[in-house]
Amino acid sequence: MKARTRQVAGAGVAFGLATLPLLARPWYTRWGTVGDEAREPLPGDDLVPETGSMTTMAVTIDAPPEEVWPWLVQMGQDRAGFYTYTWVENELLHLNFRNADRIVPEWQHLRVGDHVWFLPERYITPRFGPTVARIEPERALILTLGEQDQPVPATWQFVLKPTAEGGTRLLFRQRGSAAQPLATRIPSLLMEPGYFYMERKMLLGIRERAERNRPSPPRVALAT
Repeated sequence: MKARTRQVAGAGVAFGLATLPLLARPWYTRWGTVGDEAREPLPGDDLVPETGSMTTMAVTIDAPPEEVWPWLVQMGQDRAGFYTYTWVENELLHLNFRNADRIVPEWQHLRVGDHVWFLPERYITPRFGPTVARIEPERALILTLGEQDQPVPATWQFVLKPTAEGGTRLLFRQRGSAAQPLATRIPSLLMEPGYFYMERKMLLGIRERAERNRPSPPRVALAT
């Protein structure tokens, strides 16, 4: 009887762990958004017109878009990193990331067609990373996954919106194509909680750096 009870309890725990990501999905797929932000049209949506999955995340940054933009432009494994958890990137996955805490001028020249690498060269798997599809300075950086000469399977969309208070609303959207085979879509859905964990940190890392590195206001000399 006790063995049967333990089996039932074990099955219940396993079921709970398996279904927890599904129950949490409505929250983490729109983390940080307010109002209609999770559904509103954004630059880059047209690249994946029929979606099989979509997440939209957002943070408010106490810095104007022109001060947030440089942190986006310099991202990449071989550049400023993605401002996430180095224990995951380096200790667990051995990706040799160096998450920058300053704007590096030589990494500010991003062009359409460039890769934003996820992996280092000579890794255990072929190097891959999204391709820059569109650049709208200080407004939108659109990256696509997959080969350039094929239909876009997924996007990474960074959109900057100025706030009335002089800050920035940074939105990050991923759109996965409904045309992808189930063999690709199902593993991606299972990995969503892990992606969320890292992407949330990426947005918070951008915010932290942009706010911490704001230029100091000029001092006003007092008349004597």
